[in-house]
Amino acid sequence: MPLIYLAPLAAGALGFGAGFWSGSGATKLIKLGAVGGGCYLAYRALKGAK
Repeated sequence: MPLIYLAPLAAGALGFGAGFWSGSGATKLIKLGAVGGGCYLAYRALKGAK
């Protein structure tokens, strides 16, 4: 992948990670639950599509 595409993706991931982990412990748990639920639904959709 060319660097011109990789640099904005890396910067976006870094910004998302910093924003995701800032905040209180309860907020982190809620965000983790939401991300985990989304990953589970995506897994089920992909597994069901096969």
